[in-house]
Amino acid sequence: KRIAGLILLQAALLLLLAWMLPGFWFSDPLLVIPAALAITAAQSLLWPFMYGVASRFGPIFFPVLSFVLTGVLIYLAAQVEEVFGIGGVEVASIWTGLLIALGLSVGNTILAAVFSINDDRTYDRLATAPLRRRYRHAERTDEPGFLFLEIDGLSEPVLLKAMAAGDMPTLKRWLDEGSHRLMQWDPDLSSQTSASQAGILLGSNEGIPAFRWWDKPRQQLMVSSKMNTAHELELQLSTGNGLLANGGAARWNAFSGNAADSIGVFSVFGDASRGSDNTVLGFLFSPYLLSRILTLYVVDVFREWWQSWQQRRQDIRPRISRPWKYAFVRSGTTTAMQEASRALLTADILRGAPEVYNTFFGYDEVAHHSGILSPDSMKVLRTLDHVIAHLERITREAPRPYFIFVLSDHGQSEGATFEQIYGVSLGDVVQRLIEPHRPTRLTEISEDDEAMGHVNAALSDVVQGDSTTARTVRRLLRKRTSDGQVSLARGDAALPQPSPGVTDVMVLASGNLGVISFPEWKNLMTLEELDAAFPALVPGLVDHPGVSLALVTSAAHGPLAIGKGGVYYLETDKVEGQNPIARFGPHAARHLLREAKFVNVPDIVVIGEVNEQTGEVPAFEDKLGNHGGLGGWQREPFVLYPVEFTPQVEEIVGAAHLHDVLMQWMAESRAKVAAERLTPQA
Repeated sequence: KRIAGLILLQAALLLLLAWMLPGFWFSDPLLVIPAALAITAAQSLLWPFMYGVASRFGPIFFPVLSFVLTGVLIYLAAQVEEVFGIGGVEVASIWTGLLIALGLSVGNTILAAVFSINDDRTYDRLATAPLRRRYRHAERTDEPGFLFLEIDGLSEPVLLKAMAAGDMPTLKRWLDEGSHRLMQWDPDLSSQTSASQAGILLGSNEGIPAFRWWDKPRQQLMVSSKMNTAHELELQLSTGNGLLANGGAARWNAFSGNAADSIGVFSVFGDASRGSDNTVLGFLFSPYLLSRILTLYVVDVFREWWQSWQQRRQDIRPRISRPWKYAFVRSGTTTAMQEASRALLTADILRGAPEVYNTFFGYDEVAHHSGILSPDSMKVLRTLDHVIAHLERITREAPRPYFIFVLSDHGQSEGATFEQIYGVSLGDVVQRLIEPHRPTRLTEISEDDEAMGHVNAALSDVVQGDSTTARTVRRLLRKRTSDGQVSLARGDAALPQPSPGVTDVMVLASGNLGVISFPEWKNLMTLEELDAAFPALVPGLVDHPGVSLALVTSAAHGPLAIGKGGVYYLETDKVEGQNPIARFGPHAARHLLREAKFVNVPDIVVIGEVNEQTGEVPAFEDKLGNHGGLGGWQREPFVLYPVEFTPQVEEIVGAAHLHDVLMQWMAESRAKVAAERLTPQA
C-alpha cells in the first residue's frame, strides 16, 4: 500500500508539472503511471550511489547531486522510452528534466509536511541506519539510561486536551497501557524557562527573579536568552552535582546540568572542554538530514504565513501581530532545532549515553503567538509526539535499557495583552505616575527575544568546527558574529546614562510579571524610600485595573504583597483587609517571599490582573500565550514518568524540588541494578 501510494503521489505531481512546464507533456494522461513507476524504481536503485558520493564531498553537495542526477535520470528515461516502456512522454531538454526533478523534490516534501505523511522508513534508511553503523560497537550494559524530553511551555491541561483530541497518541498510549504516570508540579516565581531549568538541571535557581531584570549587585541588565547571562548564572549556581553529572548529554538547554557533552546549551557555549568536533554539524553528518531540515524549514515559513493570514481573515481574537519576519525565527524552533534534536537524540540512544536532557522549544514559541490551544500549536504537538514515538522505537535497540520521561518547565496562560486592553504599556503607567515628581527617562524591554536566543544559540553552535559547511556558514554570518557568538538581532537595547535631575527607571516584562528597577539606587529601595521619592507610584500601580498586586519590601514590616483591598505581610503570614494572593493557590505566599529574599530582587515586582470569569491572563509583553508570573495554566507544568518510580511526596513544589526527586529516582534505579549484580543467581 505504501509503495502504491508513493507511485500515485509521484504521478499526481508529474501531471501537475506537465501542466506547468513547457517542454514536458504526456500524449496520454494514463502514461503518467508507468512514468512514475520508472522514476520511483530508478531513484531507489540509484540512491545508495548518490548517498555514497555525497558523503565524500560534504553535506552541502548532497542536495545539488540529488537534484542533478534525478534530472538527468528523468531526461534519459524519456529519451530511451523503449527501455522503460513509457512512450508518449516528452522531456525537451536536460534543463526541463532538472525542473521536473526540482518540482518532484519540493512537491514530495511539502505534501509530507503539510499532510503529515509518514516518512519513517525513509528516515530510518537514510538517517538512523548510518548512526547504527557508527555506534555498532557501543559497549553494552544493564545499567539504565534516562532520557528527559522537555516540551517547553506545555501545561498539563493542554497536554490532556491534546491527548483527548488524538494529537499525542504515543503519550496517551503510555498512560492507557500503564507504563507511565502523569504528575503536575508547581513551578517557582518566575514561571519561565531559565528559572525552571536552572532548578531542574543544576538544583538551584536562586537569584533568577524574572526572564529579564536589572541586577543591582552586578549593575547590569540580565536577559535569560543571552548566552553571557546564562554563563554567569551557571557559574553562580552550579555545585558540580547537576542532573547530568554522570557523563550525561545536554541538548538545546539554558543550562548544562554539568553534562560532559553539551550541544546548543546557552550556559557553556564556547567551553573548550567540549572538543572541536562536539557541535551540531559533528552529529548531523548525514547529507539527507541537512537537506531535509532545509526543506522543512522553508515549508514551515510558508505555513506560518498561511496560518497568520487565516487568523486575521477569520478575525480570531485575542490575537497579536505576527510580522512576516517572525516566520523565519519560528521555523528555526519548530523544524530546524526539532529535527536536529531527533537526530542528536537518536545518536545519544544508540551510543548509550547514560542520561540526556533535551528541550523542544517549538510549542512554546508557537503558543506565544498563535494561542495555547490553536490549530497551529496542536500541529507542533502532533509532530513532537511523532518524534517521541521514533525515539521510543530506537530505545529498543539501544546498548542499555532506557527510562523515558516527558516533562515541561512551566505552562502557559492566555489572554489579550495589557496594552491591548488598556491602551498603554506597563512602562507608560509607571512613567505617568513618576513624572509629576521628577522628570523620567524610561527603559522598557518586553520584546520577543526568547526565540531569537534559541536561534542564535543554534547558529553559534553550527559555526563552530572546521568542516566545509561550518566554514561556509561562518562566512555568511561573519557580520553577525562576535567572539564566536552569532546574534541576528540588531543590538541590545541601549541603557540610559544617568543625568542630573532625571530619574532612570527600567520596566521589564516576563508574561504577567513585571519588574521595576531604579538603577541610580544601588541597593534595593524600600517601600518607605519609594513613597518618599515617588508618592504616587506604588498606590497608582496597585489601583490600576490591570494590576493584581505589587511585591515590595518595607523597612519596618519586611516583604509585602499589596493589593487593591489589602496587604499580605509575607514574613508573619498576617493579612490586613482582603488577601491579595488568595486566588493564586496555596504556595503563592511561599513563592513571593522567596523571591523577595533574593539579593537581586527588583525594587518592585508587579503581578498582572487575572480575569476570574474567563481565566485570561493579560501579559505585560506582546504575547498571546504567556508565562512568568501567577495565574492560570502557566502554573501547571507536568512530569510523565515511568511507573517504576514513585514520588516520596504528594506534591512537588519548585524546580529544585523536582531536581531532587529525579536525582533520587536515578540513584535508586542504579543502586537496584548494582544490588542485582551482587545477588547470587539461583
